[in-house]
Amino acid sequence: MYQQDALANMVSIIRKGLPKTNTPKKIIIIGAGLAGLVSATLLKEAGHHVIVLEASSRVGGRVFTMREPFSEGLHFEAGAKRIPTTHYLMWEYINKFKLKFNEFINSTPDDWLYVNGLKARRWYYEENPDYFGYPVAPHERGKTASELLRSVAEPLFPSFGRYTDRNIPTQVAQHLDQYSLDSFLRRNPFGEPLSPGAIEKVNVMMGVQGFSEYNAIDVIRAFMPVIMPDVSFYELTDGNDQLPKKLYQQLKEELYFNERVRSICSDVNEVKVTVENTKTGQYSEVRGDTAVVAIPFSALQLVDLEPFDAFSKEKRRAIRDLRYMPATKVGVEFKSRFWEKDGLFGGHMLTDLPSRFTYYPSRDIGKPGPAIVVGTYTLGDDTLPWDSQTEGDKLKFLLHYLAKVHGDVVFDELATAASYVWRQDPFICGDISVLKPEDGTQIAPFIATREGRVHFTGEHTSSHPAWMEGGIESGIRVALEVNNR
Repeated sequence: MYQQDALANMVSIIRKGLPKTNTPKKIIIIGAGLAGLVSATLLKEAGHHVIVLEASSRVGGRVFTMREPFSEGLHFEAGAKRIPTTHYLMWEYINKFKLKFNEFINSTPDDWLYVNGLKARRWYYEENPDYFGYPVAPHERGKTASELLRSVAEPLFPSFGRYTDRNIPTQVAQHLDQYSLDSFLRRNPFGEPLSPGAIEKVNVMMGVQGFSEYNAIDVIRAFMPVIMPDVSFYELTDGNDQLPKKLYQQLKEELYFNERVRSICSDVNEVKVTVENTKTGQYSEVRGDTAVVAIPFSALQLVDLEPFDAFSKEKRRAIRDLRYMPATKVGVEFKSRFWEKDGLFGGHMLTDLPSRFTYYPSRDIGKPGPAIVVGTYTLGDDTLPWDSQTEGDKLKFLLHYLAKVHGDVVFDELATAASYVWRQDPFICGDISVLKPEDGTQIAPFIATREGRVHFTGEHTSSHPAWMEGGIESGIRVALEVNNR
């Protein structure tokens, strides 16, 4: 359910900017991910004095395009990788900056599926949904995992408000807040529950077994674009980091890298932020009228919030309790596109092996020379086998699993590889925000609310958690909030 007025207002702000202020403020923005960059550019254009503090040496946050150690001209999306057609604010910025994009081929009929020791093309599985032998109930036979999941999830779709605060649960969402994804599938308050065999089929074939204990409403909301059958995806041709880099061009005098915030002190008169330079170890102080916190709550836990009573106990609980789902990717450069000889042009391979998802490049299809495959993409508990391995062992295990489908060509064609483990990023401390059962009523109402002179933004405060759209949406929302003070 889209909030048309709210969306139209946000689109207008991207195109025309915020109303010019008559009372310029000094605004400290903590974090240079999409949310921080969007809010900073809008507030600067409105006439405020902004200063952006970024702990790392780059912009983008969880939009992270890796170009090393790969061949020149190649890149690997270690973070956000795809843009649904339904993410309207993202498309406004793409059009505003005239960024090049191409289709992200999320899946194809010729995708390989390797499950329960059996191998089949996607088209064959969709024509024969019982091929992989899951012990589903009689009335569930002949249905793909996607169809089974949609049968229980679709009644929820109208209850998802979009372009409104994540912290306003609908009546349906309040009622279902008690359910984890697993218990929701097992009990289905809307009708026939799924059988244990069907749940296993959904978990494996939809790749959701790594987060079955998380809040059902939140998981389904986050992955709705993937569940919906008619949504197409795109990517920025030169790397998804082109958007944060474009925003940074407007903030070169205001943005400071390698400045890690150690404390935020707020009183009735001002906000004082203490930062540590990660290169020199030197501490300094920045004072302003208002602060915008644009870092994940997982990282905010390491920041002292002072004095204690300047931040409500509800906000402190939200910061402490909000979970961040880990994500891990391994990008592998091969000397040639050997998979295209096997009929794989974009799309992905799905397996019940630890590698789970393998994505083939959608760019430069048919072009000779090297290319990068996302050899494994895992979320939640599925990251555990990978995060404990050395770089060398990650690659060793990954090639072993890829060879089960592609054969020994993966060893012959290997050029180089690199991984990114988001739970090990010291300034992110996880990947995408996700609620636990009962968090929708217990902590969600306090995630986005301001505390005195301190405001909060980020995908975790938005109605599009886990997506770039959420960063943009929340950045616009908080800029409007601050400008209207």
